[in-house]
Amino acid sequence: MKNIKLLATITGCLFLLTAKAQKEGNIWHFGQGAALDFNSGTATISTPSSMWSFEGSASIADANGNLLFYSNGGGRDPILSGQSSGKIWNRNHEGMYDMGNTEGGGFSSAQSSVIVPRPGVANHYLLFTMEEIEFNVGGSVPGQPQGRGLSYFDVDMSLNGGLGGVASYTGLVLVPSYEGLCAIRHANGSDYWILVHNDTFGLAVFPVNTLGVGTPLFYNTPNGTGGMIKASPDGKWLTCSKVSDQILFQFDPSSGVISNPLLLNAELNNAEFSPNSKRLFGITSNASVIYFDLTSPDINASQTTLGTLSNIGIINGQMQVAPDGKIYFIQISFIENTVFLSTIVCPNTAPFIELKKFAYTMPGGNSFFGLPNFDNAIFRRDIDPPLPVDLGADQTLCENQSVVLNAGINNASYNWSNGSTFQTLTALSAGTYTVTVTAPGCGIGVDSVVIKQVVLNLEAGSDQSLCAGNTVLLEASGNGTLSWSPAAAVSNPGIATPFFIGDSSTVLVLTASLDGCTAQDSFEISVLPIPMLRVVPTDSTILAGSSVQLIGTGTGTISWTPTDGLSCTNCLDPVATPTETTVYTMVVTNAAGCSASASVTVTVTPPDCTPDFPNAFTPNGDAANDQFKPIGDAIESFDLSVYNRWGQKVYKGNSAWDGRLNDQDAPSDVYIYTVDVKICDSVLSRTGDVTLLR
Repeated sequence: MKNIKLLATITGCLFLLTAKAQKEGNIWHFGQGAALDFNSGTATISTPSSMWSFEGSASIADANGNLLFYSNGGGRDPILSGQSSGKIWNRNHEGMYDMGNTEGGGFSSAQSSVIVPRPGVANHYLLFTMEEIEFNVGGSVPGQPQGRGLSYFDVDMSLNGGLGGVASYTGLVLVPSYEGLCAIRHANGSDYWILVHNDTFGLAVFPVNTLGVGTPLFYNTPNGTGGMIKASPDGKWLTCSKVSDQILFQFDPSSGVISNPLLLNAELNNAEFSPNSKRLFGITSNASVIYFDLTSPDINASQTTLGTLSNIGIINGQMQVAPDGKIYFIQISFIENTVFLSTIVCPNTAPFIELKKFAYTMPGGNSFFGLPNFDNAIFRRDIDPPLPVDLGADQTLCENQSVVLNAGINNASYNWSNGSTFQTLTALSAGTYTVTVTAPGCGIGVDSVVIKQVVLNLEAGSDQSLCAGNTVLLEASGNGTLSWSPAAAVSNPGIATPFFIGDSSTVLVLTASLDGCTAQDSFEISVLPIPMLRVVPTDSTILAGSSVQLIGTGTGTISWTPTDGLSCTNCLDPVATPTETTVYTMVVTNAAGCSASASVTVTVTPPDCTPDFPNAFTPNGDAANDQFKPIGDAIESFDLSVYNRWGQKVYKGNSAWDGRLNDQDAPSDVYIYTVDVKICDSVLSRTGDVTLLR
């Protein structure tokens, strides 16, 4: 399998833009007083910063890279928690707005906030906030039993002499929702999508346009979603987690539709997309930095390990793509009492890790885990590779063979996946061999080749037992062409997992062959006898309320199902008094653990086929006699019409009348009705009157 050549022409490993630079993300404020400035093209530490956040934060600059405002997205009561309340700070690092402990999101929400320009309204920005999963630690806020979920502020930058102010606040937009908050640029270039978790069931997608924040689309996943939601700069990919799983989705930035979920074969603590949206990077639970090739036909198979970080006294925090084309990630060292910023350099082409690029001493020993949250479209950089590194086609070797791989570029530096730094590499074993070639001027190329070897790893299974008449799925494994013998004892002798269908104890032999190599493994299946039993009568018909004696024969443990209407459930001869036609099954289990069953159908004559009609009802909302309709267990459907004393039709339908006329309460009075009731496969027509009492 050939990987796509990932190449870049960069100076100092900085990326070229495919469009005009967007500087709205050039100023970062995060953590506890931490800030970065990217306006020079290189990240530099910036001061001062009033930010106080444990995880999530957001900041926004204008088109020229000038800071506008920033926020920690929310917080708790400082007196009760010792944390900051939710704050918005202006460009002078002064408080623009205090959310207190009733507005905004959560202090330790992974993505507490994100800022986007308000579509169609100049100098206005929407600050979206997200609740934390720990919202009720110490007690929930009155009126917010499930937290605040998704909320947003309209920030008007024309207020307060151009320093900005909050024009309005909209809370509890979607509750419950926790931790995840993602902004994606609409395909039209001016509108946005806001993505959050719909409780734990999946994702909610809110359109944001000139009409405001619209009605969400909902996308549920079989196992739900959770954690941070990250989007690729081109807006076509999403990823988030659920428990220990990482899920990758496709996203349509034109329609907001989420599709094609893919469960990734790695447990990621943090994740981020490359600027060209062709790779997904992540840090695994064992501190390995990996990435997936999103252009691969088999994304999981494209998983590549970039390196392994030290996890001794270090916690690896959030990741965020940046204006300089690098991916930054937090590393917290409790040994050094320092929060470090490390980077993945050249993520579009030939990525490598740059550790401890920046360092922030923990104020008062307090750490922080998060980086600011952005619409990643700001950092989009599409680029094509310039170095034609080519390791050749994938190869298959027999055992003990080797092949010499040549990076093909002279006078460069080489970094092979096994640590070699030479231009050529002798491959002695199976695996994926990747080389990163760096030429003067930071021209970079990457290629991979898959070397396969004929290795037969055959495992037929272990001895086991089953009851006569049953089948069992065989769970063997092995390479090459497989065959079972005796072939008649299995459902498909040519696959690893056929069903055993033999009727007697058998020794099964599995043979594997591949390119002239063969191997065999075997095991025994013992077939155990099942008990003999019968039940009389085989069928019976009784009137409603009557009983019938059931008589079974058999030796072993007795169990009857269902239990409804039986005088006993573990005896041979229970008395059955079912209220409806029931199929009773007796199961006998012998000492070998094998079971057999026999069934009898007790048919009960149908219920009363005459419907009842109430002569009065009280639609007062007390859940008692609130509606008028025909009553009867055998009613299949009905068509009801109701008229007042002047002959005006006040209701017609096939459901109960709730006593309302034109969305208003109908007055107390006597009403005439006509109804056609389908009951016991017949239609009865009735006319009568009913009194509505209020």
